[in-house]
Amino acid sequence: MTSTASTHSPSGWDSIDALHEVGEATEHWARTFNQGDPSAIVSLYMEDAVLWGTVATELLTGQQAIRDYFARACVPGALPRVQIEQQHVRIMGDVAVNSGAYLFRVIEQGRERKLPARFSMVWRKTSQGWRLVDHHSSAQPII
Repeated sequence: MTSTASTHSPSGWDSIDALHEVGEATEHWARTFNQGDPSAIVSLYMEDAVLWGTVATELLTGQQAIRDYFARACVPGALPRVQIEQQHVRIMGDVAVNSGAYLFRVIEQGRERKLPARFSMVWRKTSQGWRLVDHHSSAQPII
């Protein structure tokens, strides 16, 4: 995984800690996604979060819509897996933006299919830790 980070927060050590926390929150999102439990995945999102899923045809608003999306995406037997490949975290107080790339893998008819994608995740620091407010994911264009 390639990781770069910058901070726009005035406090040095807090900023470094927050960079690591958001990077780890993103890795935790990937581990949770790989478990295939839509309820566990949606617990990482704020109640009013929005998601442009990699294969969504519309903007999803709120935890129920996000849960329904992941319930369709996490089909037993064809469970996709994701690996974070690149992260670029920026901290702005109790909000952080993480832009990067990940690689989805899914087994279809006994063959692995890879889908490189990019993401932007907006995280907010809460009493429960960093939670997603906005998540955009799209397939990498093939040039």
